[in-house]
Amino acid sequence: MSAVLFAIPASPPCAVAERVLELKGIPYRRVERVPVASRVIQRVRFGTTRVPVVQLDDGTRISGSRAIVHALDERVAEPAVLPVDGDARARVERAEEWGDEVLQSLMRRVFWATLKRAPGSLTSYSEGARVPVPDALAGLGAPVLARLAAKVNGADDLSIRADLLALPAHLDRIDHWIADGTLGGDAVNAADLQVGANLRLLLTLGDLAPLIDARPAGTLARRVFARYPGSAPDGVLPPAWLPPVSGAGASP
Repeated sequence: MSAVLFAIPASPPCAVAERVLELKGIPYRRVERVPVASRVIQRVRFGTTRVPVVQLDDGTRISGSRAIVHALDERVAEPAVLPVDGDARARVERAEEWGDEVLQSLMRRVFWATLKRAPGSLTSYSEGARVPVPDALAGLGAPVLARLAAKVNGADDLSIRADLLALPAHLDRIDHWIADGTLGGDAVNAADLQVGANLRLLLTLGDLAPLIDARPAGTLARRVFARYPGSAPDGVLPPAWLPPVSGAGASP
């Protein structure tokens, strides 16, 4: 089995898809898309605006990170990323769904709110990627792309302030899942991938890295995704918006 992965740089869902391909030992080729503009290209080619899409060598196409993880876990049994035990699997799938539907939405808003204020950082997130746009043109277009992406993702000031107020409670939930073994076991599972990828992108933001790194959640993200492209400096978001750094991890 081999695959082609259609992805955009630094995208957590795409990072999840790529990581599961690596874990399963499936040879693959990565095809880069341009953020935001990828929606049109993906719609024309695959009938969906979503990335990632994985196309297997038998012609099967799978879109969305969770669908990709589950489909590949069915096709390649080892190493398993979904527990066989019913109770354990239910806990992992719950955390996986939360990471995909709750944490990812927060991540997108906070990320694009930051990049809208620091568009010069945007090109760093494409380092090492074969994006079909010249570097000079990408740099010139970064402010426009960042503003457009912030608008598309609803990254207005009121939403970002609410997200940052909620972030410590979200990190408490993740730390609780690590403590009870749902996340952070010896073998990487589907929830580790989904939660870890979104946290890992947030760790590239200088304003949030100290908050996340103070917790087990930060250790998890860096273990599952040791390398991640891009960085934005601290001092971008208003200091009054940022929650205090705390190493405590309470129950959700």
